[in-house]
This record gives sequence, C-alpha cells and structure tokens, in this order.
Amino acid sequence: MKPEEHRQLDRMFNPRGFALFGGISTAISFGQLILLSQVRYGFKGRLYPISPIGGEIAGLKIYKTLGEVEGPVDLASVSVPAKAVPGVLQDCLDNGLAGAQIHSSGFAETGKEEGVALEAEIVRIAAKGIRVVGPNCFGIHNPRGGITLLPGFDFSREPGPVAMISQSGGVATDFGHEAPSLGLGLSKVISFGNGCDLEAADLLEYLAEDPETGYIAAYLEGIRNGRRFLDILRRVTLKKPVVIWKGGLTPLGGRAAMSHTGSMGGETKVWNGALAQAGAASVQGLDEMLDTLVALKYLKNTGPRIALLGGGGAIGVFSSDLAQQWGLQIPTFSHDTQKRLKRFFPTPGNSMANPLDTGSPALPAETIKALAEEILSREPVDVLIIIMLVRTLEIEVPAFYTMNGLEPPSGGSYLRGLVEPLAALKRETGKDVVMVFENRAHLLEEVEVEAVSRRVRKRFQDEGIPVYLSVERALRGIYHALTSKKFRCR
Repeated sequence: MKPEEHRQLDRMFNPRGFALFGGISTAISFGQLILLSQVRYGFKGRLYPISPIGGEIAGLKIYKTLGEVEGPVDLASVSVPAKAVPGVLQDCLDNGLAGAQIHSSGFAETGKEEGVALEAEIVRIAAKGIRVVGPNCFGIHNPRGGITLLPGFDFSREPGPVAMISQSGGVATDFGHEAPSLGLGLSKVISFGNGCDLEAADLLEYLAEDPETGYIAAYLEGIRNGRRFLDILRRVTLKKPVVIWKGGLTPLGGRAAMSHTGSMGGETKVWNGALAQAGAASVQGLDEMLDTLVALKYLKNTGPRIALLGGGGAIGVFSSDLAQQWGLQIPTFSHDTQKRLKRFFPTPGNSMANPLDTGSPALPAETIKALAEEILSREPVDVLIIIMLVRTLEIEVPAFYTMNGLEPPSGGSYLRGLVEPLAALKRETGKDVVMVFENRAHLLEEVEVEAVSRRVRKRFQDEGIPVYLSVERALRGIYHALTSKKFRCR
C-alpha cells in the first residue's frame, strides 16, 4: 500500500470530523443509532449530523448541508436510501472527505440489476479519490479515536493489539463484545459488508502496517480477486498472525453468502489449502477464532508437548484423544517425576502419568503451585494446562478447608495464591501456563459464577496467563498458534 493511501485510511479511522447522513431525526433509525452510538461511546472529534430539516439532536447542531460545516471532516456515515447514496457520496468527494462508510443496503447483495448498477456507481465515484467501507455494513470501530460501529456503544474503551475485519456486521459486533473479556483488547474492528471499494485485501494490507495492530482476524464470505488476496495475505502473515473464518463453504452457505453480502463462496478443501499455504490459520466459528487469538497473544514459547493437571480420570482419556486430533503430544512423565508427584497424594486413586489426575478439583493453591513447579522444572514439556471449575473458587475450596477443620481462604486470597506463583514459574522456566476454568454451574448460580469467572480471567490475563473455558478450546487454540508460528519462522 502506498504511503498516501495509508494516510488516507488513517484519516478515516481517526477522523477529526464525522458527518452523518440519513435518518438523523427518525427514532431508532440506522442514522440516528449510529450518531447516538458515537455520542455515548465518546467520539473524540466533532460530530456533524446532516439533514435538510436542520434543528438539533443530542445537543448537536444539525447542518442542512455538508457545505455548511465549518470544521475539517474526514469521514461520513451514510444511511440514506440506496438510490440517494451516489449523490451523497459525490458530495463527500467534492468536500474533500477521506472516506465514507455506507450502511445502506439494496445493492449487489440483492442480485437485482438496479442494485448491481447502484453499487457500480459507488465504485465509479470512489475511484475519483474517496474510499468506501461498505455498502451494507456496520462501519468502523477504533477505541483510540473514540469511534464505534453501529451497535458498538458498549464496546470496551480500552485499546489493544487485535484487529478484526468482517463482511458480517453481526459477527463484527459479537467479536467486539466477546474479545475483551478474553484478554483481547481491540485496535480496530471493521464491518465492510459488500466491500465494493475497500475489500479484505486492502484492509489486510493497511492493518499489516498499522502500528496499533499485532494480530488480525477476518470473517469473509467471498473474495473478488483470489490471486491478489492470497499474494497480500502471504506478505501480511510474515509480519503478523492472521486468523480467517471463511463462510459460504457449502452450497447452502454459499447461497446465503450471496444474498447476505453479494459474495461468492468456495469449496472447503480449496480454501483451507490456500489459506494454509499463505500462512493464515483457518477456523470455523467465532469461538475457534477467539481461542486461536488468545493462544497467539499469550503463548510466546509454545511447542507441541502438553502437560495437563486436573481432577478426574476422564481428563486423561478425552485430552489424549483431542491432542492426537490436533497433532499435539502428551508425553508420559518420567518415573522419577511420577515418584515426586506421588508425595502429594498419599491415598490411592490418582494417576501420576501425564495427564496428572489430582482426584479433587479443590486442591489448596500451595499444592497446585508445587505440582506445577515439579512438572515445569523437570519435564520436557512446552505448555502446562491446569484444569479447574470456576465454582471451585466460591464453593468447593471453602468446603475443602471446612471439612479439614481449617478456616477457608477468601476467594481473593486463594486466587492470589495461584496467580502469583504460576506467573513466577512461567517467567523462571520460560514455559507457558494455561488455565482452564470450566464454567459449569447450577441454574441459580449462573450469574454469580459468571461474575467470578470474569474476575478470575482478568487476574490471570494481567499476568500473561490465558484462561480457556474448556480443554478442547485450549488445545485447539494451541494447535492453530503453533501452525501460525511455524509459518512465520520458516
């Protein structure tokens, strides 16, 4: 991407002034919701609602025309009927705007001649010097600039290194809501819909050079120029990890993609092969995408050799199956290490081989720390996965102490007794530690347990230790992170 093109997109993502067209005075319309989302999220520049009726909304003057605006304007939000979009876009071009995000639908995604022609007109105007996100999209989110997409007023305001581009507004919104709770702060989220001007390849190219972005995720339904996309993707993955969820890979999904964003789908084997050759992780679903990004961000020294520690013999069975499925290894601990681990379990019923079955899910924090130290310091493993239940912290640990005639620790002190020693072990050994807190609760406990879960995740994440909701999700994320790492290290 040429420097001047990059600067133009920088203006779009960090606008000094933001003009908004369409539905400004209509309650619960796209136009009004986008405007109010910016107000509530805390846009750092100037907002300029544009409507011929004039007046005021949310304490902001409504300008009758874009030409009346006195300050600099870099970006426009366009939510007018499809037939009126070309005229508004031309007005934005004439007034020197860097770009526009077009939320309106009724273009090529309809499959109708009129919609296709209107989209072609947008492309023609854009070619004169204004860049377009959309049409049929939710727009741009950039926490550093205080700009958010249509339903993003409650997105986290804390920025991070993860960017996401999506042809689906719904997927972009779900990603924006869920990622921060997993320790994935956002640099940018871009819902680009039909992508008639700025398409996936352009956005990847921009994000590759964006200093605020370290990891890139993409939900795609179709690519117009496959060769260009893959050429750019290969260059991007050498700099930054890219995780792609490709929709429309089945005949039924392909038809849905065509009606959703006017995109042609493709065949699963072809896509997966092409993405693998380009160095991108290919995932199916939002959870798998998030799990992969968590592993990429937090696991810096990861190899394929996994140690598992947790209560329950079934862990060994299904974890071994999953590890083999994902090409990972669960090596048996040495005889000497097994003897040393056995000291912590005087009663029979525990397996000291890898996975280590602790029997009880409510061990004292000191015991978990000691077991982890034995494994990480003595065994040739790359990652230690520790499996617990969230409700253990609030219910089972206190019960464990009470049954032994001891004063139960508060949830905070127990958590601190886990987090700090494990973080120190991670630093000392150079090996990765992963926590799995399975969020299983009775119906009446769900709200309370979810609150505990969020607090627990945050404590570990702050120390560089990722938290997953299941062993399966952890192993799957590690597999994708390893594959991505191998490509970049070639």
